[in-house]
Amino acid sequence: MRGVPTLIRLAQQDVDERRSDLVRIAAARVNAAEALDTHDAAAAREAAVSMTSALELAAFSTWARQATRARVTLQQRFAELGRSEATARESLRDAIAQMKRLGIVLESAEAARRDFTTQRAGMRADERETARYTAMAQAA
Repeated sequence: MRGVPTLIRLAQQDVDERRSDLVRIAAARVNAAEALDTHDAAAAREAAVSMTSALELAAFSTWARQATRARVTLQQRFAELGRSEATARESLRDAIAQMKRLGIVLESAEAARRDFTTQRAGMRADERETARYTAMAQAA
């Protein structure tokens, strides 16, 4: 069980890295949501401006096609980040579970060692008592 503390430290590093990845992905997802909101606000402004004249309306129809493609791209990125976030969250859960399992292994090994030490001390005490009684019986 000598290597278990090292495995626990490595598992903790893995948990820390996965937690950091999850934070980065979540931040990117927030940024993607903000980009979608900004895009939608710009589309609403452009739509409002297009209502002022026929020339603006013609320009808006061209702009709207490009804006729709851009929005689809932003939505796809947001959805992709959502899937990545779910995967990272599950990966973090797995890493934490592994670290806890290793902790249980270490605790069990330490408990077994303590039990063995206690039993050995008891056996030595019994042997001393037996030797003492044997010596007393031989002396008598």
